[in-house]
Amino acid sequence: MPDDRNPGPHEMRARMGWGLGLAVGMGVGVAIGVATDNMGVGIGVGLAVGIALMAAFTGAFRGRRPPEPGDDGQDAGGTDPDA
Repeated sequence: MPDDRNPGPHEMRARMGWGLGLAVGMGVGVAIGVATDNMGVGIGVGLAVGIALMAAFTGAFRGRRPPEPGDDGQDAGGTDPDA
């Protein structure tokens, strides 16, 4: 069972998605807050952008998995013998 010192690959991808989304969302929020001279609006927009990016990054990292041992990525091209 993974712990804090050695997280599994799925947990690592989730943490990376949350971190990237949060960092980009905070940057967008501060930039919009400074540009509009209204930090409340900037923080609100940045929070929305950050949440959307957290979901997008986490979903994108979820689809990336290492190849199975013995799988060279080539399709055999035959028919399914179990069908």
